[in-house]
Amino acid sequence: MNKKVYSLIHVIIIIVITAIISGLTTGVLLTKNSLTNLGVDYGSLISDENVKTFLNAYAEVTNDYYQDVDKKAIINSAISGMLEYLNEPYTTYLDDTNTDILFNQLNGTYTGIGISISENVIVSTVLNSPAEKAGILAGDVLYSINDINVSEKAASEITEIIKSSEGEIKLVVKRNEEALNFSLKTEVLDMPITEYKMLDENIGYLRMTIFGDSLTRDVSESLKRLDNLEMKKLIIDLRNNTGGYLDRAFEVSSLFLSKGKVVYSLQDRNNTVEYKDEDNNSTKYPIVVLVNEATASAAEILTAALKDSYGATIVGAKTFGKGKVQHTYRLNTGGMVKYTSSNWLRPNGDCIDGVGITPDVAVENEYTYDEEGVNITGVLDHQLDEAIELLRK
Repeated sequence: MNKKVYSLIHVIIIIVITAIISGLTTGVLLTKNSLTNLGVDYGSLISDENVKTFLNAYAEVTNDYYQDVDKKAIINSAISGMLEYLNEPYTTYLDDTNTDILFNQLNGTYTGIGISISENVIVSTVLNSPAEKAGILAGDVLYSINDINVSEKAASEITEIIKSSEGEIKLVVKRNEEALNFSLKTEVLDMPITEYKMLDENIGYLRMTIFGDSLTRDVSESLKRLDNLEMKKLIIDLRNNTGGYLDRAFEVSSLFLSKGKVVYSLQDRNNTVEYKDEDNNSTKYPIVVLVNEATASAAEILTAALKDSYGATIVGAKTFGKGKVQHTYRLNTGGMVKYTSSNWLRPNGDCIDGVGITPDVAVENEYTYDEEGVNITGVLDHQLDEAIELLRK
């Protein structure tokens, strides 16, 4: 038993010595490769008695267990157990499947022509999509796709026809009783994470669904289009937005705030650092932000920045209250370590973790249900109505 343990340690020592000798001849390149992502030297880790204890246990189990051991699985379990020990709700291990799901949500793409439909009516088109470039408009009614009559088909059936189409897609839509023909090709598109429209009295409406990779670009483009429509006031809808990338929260906040204004602060175990708007982008129009119980994380960062550093009015229900920031590390197994690295603070210095953001005007929506009283069939959006009324004053 002892012979196997010492053999492993001897091998590790040889590797370290070889790395040191090689480092003298390869310079910076190997120096970087001998460090972890956080700059910790692997040599110091190997000399840690706790790491030695783990390596001893790993060597015993993988070499002397009575059956073959899946080394990848046992390491994944060890990492998962290490994070569970910390007993913190946002610190966890994600296997390769759940890691892929998370990144697809944040950076997801799909193949299509860029339309959202309700039954056979086009509700909206995606920015810079084949549909928008071709001139298809919200309100157009789909009549046929590749000579297939879709006027009586469900939205799911229409979507499947588009997905299964290869090459050129021929659409016939009706606009004000006029039949219009379009020829399109599918493209790989970012999943739409923004929605914008102009309401009455020059009030713009901008909804963000998640703080994904393309959010800053999409918000910037949406604001330009609303400005071209002579927007004077803006409603930002962050309801049911559960967050995403911290960088996107900073960048989107910077589109509105004046240079030098605080976006947020990060508080780790050593110090607190303020992060301020550094660019020259800013806006001057009144803003109302819509929030609810599912507004969380990065969405709360934007909400707090607009409230404290811009003077926006918050309408809706108290937000979720996630005032912690996670660092992620992708493993070579395909999985990911996600752990809390700091608290974030509002520009006014408050930590919202477990507390949330209380709206300036508390409003609840009403819902209508089916005959059984189980399934929601509609919503009376009093929160949006209140935001519009506030901006009319």
